[in-house]
Amino acid sequence: MNNVRKKVRAEINLANLRHNLARVRELAAESRIISVIKANAYGHGVFPIVRALENSDVFAVARLDEALELRHYLIKENINKPILILEGISSIDDYIECEKDDLIPTIHCLEQFKILLLFFEKYSHSELIYWLKVDTGMHRLGLLGDDWKIVLEGLKSLETMQLPQGVMSHFACADEMHNPANKQQTLQFEKFYSDIEEFAVIEKSMANSAAVLSMPETHFGWVRPGIMLYGVSPFEADAEARTGLDEQLKAVMTLSSELISIKALKQGDCIGYGSNWCCPEDMTIGVVAIGYGDGYPRHAKAGTPVLIHGIEVPLVGRVSMDMITIDLGCFFPQHNKMKALADVSIGDRVILWGDGLAIEKVSQNSATIAYELLCQITQRVEFQYV
Repeated sequence: MNNVRKKVRAEINLANLRHNLARVRELAAESRIISVIKANAYGHGVFPIVRALENSDVFAVARLDEALELRHYLIKENINKPILILEGISSIDDYIECEKDDLIPTIHCLEQFKILLLFFEKYSHSELIYWLKVDTGMHRLGLLGDDWKIVLEGLKSLETMQLPQGVMSHFACADEMHNPANKQQTLQFEKFYSDIEEFAVIEKSMANSAAVLSMPETHFGWVRPGIMLYGVSPFEADAEARTGLDEQLKAVMTLSSELISIKALKQGDCIGYGSNWCCPEDMTIGVVAIGYGDGYPRHAKAGTPVLIHGIEVPLVGRVSMDMITIDLGCFFPQHNKMKALADVSIGDRVILWGDGLAIEKVSQNSATIAYELLCQITQRVEFQYV
């Protein structure tokens, strides 16, 4: 049974991943890189991804459990890299764990900071590294107003070695390049940072993938790329929708499956659950072994492209748990023309996104974003690392 190959495969191209990291270095040459690998490296499989991103300066995850699992792997692989915990932690025991395993917590609320002070009171010689997060407009995590002032007073009571390594914030609208909120947040961040400039050792970080690509003035000492590492444009939902290729990035994941049925249908024949898509003429329909049970988006609409023999063909009918149906005659009503697709046979590979087909095209046709598509791949899919 272990030798049976799964029909649905996600090929992870590690050379492309390294290319994308090099692209970050090219764009932010004066900054150090915090590579964001939370949520199982955006669905790509965190451990192989970490090895390919070994030239990063720091790895970032969301939660303590992710950080501990990653640290144990890095020790085993003899990789010595700090790990930043973006959501921070919540107890003195957690801070003890962070210092022991070289984990860097983010302090984003007053409650966390008060626990940190208690930790330093109890362990006065601790050399724990941590970051502060300020809220410049995202209004999710981060210190605001009076809480920030309390933190500043607390910092002044600490010894130099107990000061934060840096202060960070997060953009709410960086994926909209022309949104004025981006400049407002940058100015607010500089205002926050001016309060701690007397502590010359404290650095700053603001730029996510979108800012790495479009706002060099926010690169500062550290950048935090996420989605761009995996070859996806952070501007896919912008008014000027873009793909990874537009940003000189290469797709890391190629999701593919097999054609398992070919049938000739007549004009008026309806396809799939609900019979809500009917053939506008006599058509050749293919059935592909993939569905929402594998992580393909259930709400992908008719016309969503897939790639077979290097030709984009449209999805027709509803996505079901295990299958989708595609138009092998390549009938595009909007162009009112046919494209020949010769020599198609059962067993042919069909690319759902990746090499030759930008994932952003799929997400834009599915009322979602590429982040979600990558993260929702299920255990039924076989991962191959190239």
